[in-house]
Amino acid sequence: MKNTFLAIDLGAGSGCAMLGELTDGILNLREIHRFDYAPVLADGNNYWNTELIFKEIKKTLSLVAENDQPVESIGITSPGADFSLMGDDGILSPALMHDSSKTDGSVDAFTALMSADKIYGQTGVQVLPANSLFQLFAMKQAGYEPLKKAKHLLFIPDIFNYLLTGVIQTEFSMAATSQVYNPVKRMWDHDVLRKAAIPVVIMPRIAEPGTVTGSISNQVSYATGMARIPVVAVASHDIASEVAAVPATGDNWAYIQAGSSCQMGFESRMPIITKKSQQLNFTNHGGAGHVFRVQQNIDGFIMLQQCSEDWESNKYTFEEMMTLAADAKPFVCVIDTAHPSFQQAEDMPAAIAAYCETTAQNIPQTHGEIIRSIAEGLTLKFRSVSGQIESLRGIKPSVLYLSGEPFYNEFLCQLTADCCGVQVIVSPDSTTAAGNILVQAQALGIVKNVSEIREITAKSFKQKKYEPGNTADWNAAFEQYLKSTV
Repeated sequence: MKNTFLAIDLGAGSGCAMLGELTDGILNLREIHRFDYAPVLADGNNYWNTELIFKEIKKTLSLVAENDQPVESIGITSPGADFSLMGDDGILSPALMHDSSKTDGSVDAFTALMSADKIYGQTGVQVLPANSLFQLFAMKQAGYEPLKKAKHLLFIPDIFNYLLTGVIQTEFSMAATSQVYNPVKRMWDHDVLRKAAIPVVIMPRIAEPGTVTGSISNQVSYATGMARIPVVAVASHDIASEVAAVPATGDNWAYIQAGSSCQMGFESRMPIITKKSQQLNFTNHGGAGHVFRVQQNIDGFIMLQQCSEDWESNKYTFEEMMTLAADAKPFVCVIDTAHPSFQQAEDMPAAIAAYCETTAQNIPQTHGEIIRSIAEGLTLKFRSVSGQIESLRGIKPSVLYLSGEPFYNEFLCQLTADCCGVQVIVSPDSTTAAGNILVQAQALGIVKNVSEIREITAKSFKQKKYEPGNTADWNAAFEQYLKSTV
C-alpha cells in the first residue's frame, strides 16, 4: 500500500516542498517545488516575507492538484524563535527575523528582573538574545503597537498552518525553543511571562508532535484545487524533524547537525536542567515523541566561510577547501574554535595566526594548513562535547549521527570519527523532510512511533559509516586542546 505526504520546509530565505511516498515500509522522497524569498526590509529591520511564502505554499498545492497526486496530509517546518502577533481584527503583524545585536540590551534588562540562573532553571534553555523571550521583551520596552493589541502569538509554522486551516495553535518542539515554556510543568511559564509583562493569554495552545491541526479550508481548497486534506502539527522545529529521522537504534547515541553553526546533543525522556548542564551550555529543546533534545550550539563552519571571504580572489567551494585540508600537514597547531578572539574577527586567517602566536604554537602557513587547523579544532570540540554528554548521562555515546551538507564530505567525516574515537554514521539527505513526513504518517495512524520512523529511514536510505583510526595522534592533540581551553 502506498501513502503520500507533503512536507514543506522553510528557511530564512528559501523553502522546499517534498513529496514522500511510503510504500510497504520504504520511504521515497521527491522534490516538487523550491522557492526563494528575500526578507522584507522595513524600519531598519528584516521581516519574514509571509505573503510571498504563503503564495508559494499555495502554488505547491496547485502543482500537486494539477498532477492529480493523492496526498494524505501536509506538514510545515521552520527554524524557531520568530513569530507574528495577531490582534482582534485577525490581521497578522509582520514576523520579525531575529537579530541578536538588537536584543542584547533586552537580555541585560530582563536578567535584572529575573536572574539568568532562574530563567534557565524554569525553561531549560540557555539565555540567548535571539530567543523569543527577549524579542518579546524588546518589543514591550519599545512600546511595539502590535504587541499592545495582540490577541494571539503565532510562531512561523503556526502562521501558515493558521492560513491553511483557520486553527490557532503551536506545537511542543516550537514552544520549547521560546524560553517562555516550562518543560517540567509542560505549559507556558507564567512567572517568566509575568516578569516580561507579556499576557499569558496571547500564547497559543500547545499540541504534541504528530497531531492533526485541522483540514485545509474551503477557501484554500477552492483556490488551489487541493482536497481538504489534514494539516499535521509535525515536529515543526526543523532540527526536531531532522533528529526524528535519525536512523538510530537504542539510546546510546548522539547527533551533530551542521551548518554555519552546529548543534550537538542527545535525546532524553526528561529535560536535564541542572547547574552542571547550565555551566556546560546545554539547552533543552523538544522533539518528536515528547523527548528533549539536550544539545549545545557549536561555532565552527562559519570560520571556514569567513576564511573563504578573506581569500576573496580564490572563492573556494567547501569541497575544494576540504581537499586542500586533506592534502595539508596535520596538527600544525591546535586551536579552540570557540575562543573569543575568533568571534566576528575582521580577518580570520590573521586571527588564527595571532592565536597561535599567543599560545606559542606553529602558525599555519598555507590555505590548506589554515583550513585543516579549523577542521581539526572543530572535531576536537565535538570530542569535548561528547565527553560532556558522557558526564551528563553517565555513558559515552557509542555512535555519532551526522547530518547537514558539510558532512557529505568524506574527509571531514573520517576526521570526526578518528578524533572522537567512535563510529560515525552520516544520515541521508533531506532528513528534515523525512522526519516531517513520517510524523505525519504517525498522526494518521500509519506509523506507530518514533522507533518505527527510524526503522523506516534506516531501510529507506543508504547510510555512510566511518570507523575511527589514528587514535594515538588524536589523543595527544586532545590533551593539548584541553590545556588550551582551560
